[in-house]
Amino acid sequence: MFDKQDLTRLLDAMRAHGVGALEIEGGDMFLRLVLPAGPAPSAITPAQPATATAAARSPDIGRFLPRGSDDGLPALAPGHAVRTGELLGYVAQGAVRAPVIAPADGTIASQIPEPGTLFGHGDTVLTLETKP
Repeated sequence: MFDKQDLTRLLDAMRAHGVGALEIEGGDMFLRLVLPAGPAPSAITPAQPATATAAARSPDIGRFLPRGSDDGLPALAPGHAVRTGELLGYVAQGAVRAPVIAPADGTIASQIPEPGTLFGHGDTVLTLETKP
């Protein structure tokens, strides 16, 4: 009776005209299409601007030390703005510290990990919200 392309066109037409249900009978065939209730297309509000995220990843295996714990720098918190290349913290293995660097300009969107949290190489340490 209908192929996938026909059904897609019917559903698109229903959405465009605000039709919530459609029944078609033909011989021994019967088709009922019902769209979920929702606002009419003209009542749909414009979408908010999309945001993108960037992951600050662990450069090594070790335990996390947040910026400001003992390095004299100000501590960071969710919502703080950071710039590309800015130091976010360290992943330490004994006395060796590998810096965790901001991969892009943005704001910190995730919680700051607790000191001593274990990370593997390439694990996401922090997430930044960036402009697309």
